[in-house]
Amino acid sequence: MKYLIASAAWGLLGLLTHAGVHAAPGPEDEDQLEALLRREVQGPSRYAQSLMDAPAAVSVITRQESAALGHQTIGDMLGRLPGVYLGNTRSYSNVGVRGFNRPGDYNSRVLMAIDGQRVNDAIYDQGLPQLEFPVVAEWAKRVELVQGPGSSIYGSNALLGVVNVVTLDGADAPGLSMLGSAGSRGQRRVEMHYGATDAAGGDLFIGLNLQRTAGETLFLPELGTADGWIRGLDGERQAAVLAKYRLGRWKLSMAAVQRDKDAPTAPYGTLPGVSGTRYTDRQLMVEAAYDEGWQDDLRRSLRLGLSQYDFRGRYVFGQSPDVVDRDESYAQWLTLDARVLWRGLLNHELMAGAEIRTSPYGVQRNYQVAPYESRLDSNVSQDSAALSVQDQWRLSQHWQLTTGLRLDHARGFSPALSPRTVLVFRPDERQTLKLMWARSFRTPNLYERYYDDGGQTQLANPALEPERLSSAELAWEYLLASGQALSANLYDTRLNRLIEQVPLSDDPEAAVQYVNRGRVRLRGLDLGVEQRIDGGWLWRASASWMDARDDQGRRLSNAPDWMVKGHAITPQWRAWQLGIEWTALGTRLGRVKVPPATFVNAQLRYRIDARQSLALQVDNLLDRDNLDPSSPDAALSAIPQSRRAWRLAWRIAF
Repeated sequence: MKYLIASAAWGLLGLLTHAGVHAAPGPEDEDQLEALLRREVQGPSRYAQSLMDAPAAVSVITRQESAALGHQTIGDMLGRLPGVYLGNTRSYSNVGVRGFNRPGDYNSRVLMAIDGQRVNDAIYDQGLPQLEFPVVAEWAKRVELVQGPGSSIYGSNALLGVVNVVTLDGADAPGLSMLGSAGSRGQRRVEMHYGATDAAGGDLFIGLNLQRTAGETLFLPELGTADGWIRGLDGERQAAVLAKYRLGRWKLSMAAVQRDKDAPTAPYGTLPGVSGTRYTDRQLMVEAAYDEGWQDDLRRSLRLGLSQYDFRGRYVFGQSPDVVDRDESYAQWLTLDARVLWRGLLNHELMAGAEIRTSPYGVQRNYQVAPYESRLDSNVSQDSAALSVQDQWRLSQHWQLTTGLRLDHARGFSPALSPRTVLVFRPDERQTLKLMWARSFRTPNLYERYYDDGGQTQLANPALEPERLSSAELAWEYLLASGQALSANLYDTRLNRLIEQVPLSDDPEAAVQYVNRGRVRLRGLDLGVEQRIDGGWLWRASASWMDARDDQGRRLSNAPDWMVKGHAITPQWRAWQLGIEWTALGTRLGRVKVPPATFVNAQLRYRIDARQSLALQVDNLLDRDNLDPSSPDAALSAIPQSRRAWRLAWRIAF
């Protein structure tokens, strides 16, 4: 199957390329081509540069596409990009990249950022893309996926990629816009945002999102309830806010989120079918940034960020509400980042940076409520410092070489060097070929090193060592005169000293411990095609072949070997517009073999007038019974994913 997909996709690209070479572009084609050539990204180097010249393979989805497809979360947007697959444990969302998505992980190997500011927290290193994320889809100008290692710029966590969410400025969305929606399973949502600029050059953007759902009624006979049904235990609530103000060279920003999730799968041996087991996550990010812009050949910037994360877990182990365990985690961290760009040397653009990160509080507690029994009371501080340098050297009209190096030193670990080398060949303005090599690392987080609930579910391992990764990639993109963009990305990635949970015995209920074990190799190919047509038509399609194996040659769990996805958006016809998206995944291994999964979502939107619109969104349109491999905390052999759901949304702008 995977070879058939790859062959068909390559054949399609070849036909389209051949057609494009012989087609005579018209004025409309030139407009579409010009728009593709003007694409900018910030993720690869943390400053704006041409996507075609950027020293990385980058995929982008824009606000306009997202709105036409009815997206609500950053995860919805991210899921449309090549090589990415999303899942949900019914407690938290998760992200798979290049066939790597370990059950029970918290996306600690992909760095998530908002306008370049790190989101991954200081306890679990998690950066989760759905309602756990502080920004919703309506506030994102675009989402950039920087494929491959990014530690030469970002440091720890940027192993498999970097997701940079570029948020709206006030000038991008002037005035007040409000949305209200309701749907199946008690879905309710209110979203509003306001943008404004003033004569003095100030720019303000404010966004607020409130939503909740009662969740699904689930038939889970494995949990052993009287009739097999789990009712009223899948609810989710979220409140998020984003505020930004820019004046001249200064910018102040704040993002915050609180998310409450009921846990229907009886995690960690809690009592199935009984309410009260739930999770609460809160995150706050505040940043002051200074960027003086280019002053002749020099540009300096400074960013000071303060972030905090708070987690509360409540676990019911008996019929009495007093038989309850609690997890509490709290972290606060301060980041100072300074960068200098200099282009005074002919054909060179040099960047030097320094970063200091300190986390005075890293608290983890576990205790039984009544009678009170403390099993874990840990508070560990963390400090790290880094120096980085990057040189983008234009060798000739067609060749460009980017070299980068970052030195990170986290207290308690040896210094880590993260190099990157990227050679870019541009035979003409419409084509780019990139050969990339990089190394990356991830420091074990506080949860992996120090969480210990007395051996009931997990033991600590303070002796964990950092993971190391090296990757070689070849990426190609070709823009046809007819407005099509073709892409291919071939990669070979090796991850050493993988940190993962290992049971301490053969007992299914045995405690686990995080250990460094063996190596992982990820190989694959992503193929993509995108078409933008004047008049409003837009479609994308991608096919991925993925081979993720351990050092014994065994296929990794939750690792599909193929994936096909795409979406299409129609132009408006008599005020109507349709957006439809689809994803198909191959089989995955877990406690049981999970069959292929298919997702189809659609949105039909009607524009009432210049200020108002109505939209009907249907998720899992085919009502497929899709499954995800089970997480270590769940008693289930596989996790059922959401069945068909609908919602009706009304938006008005002032």
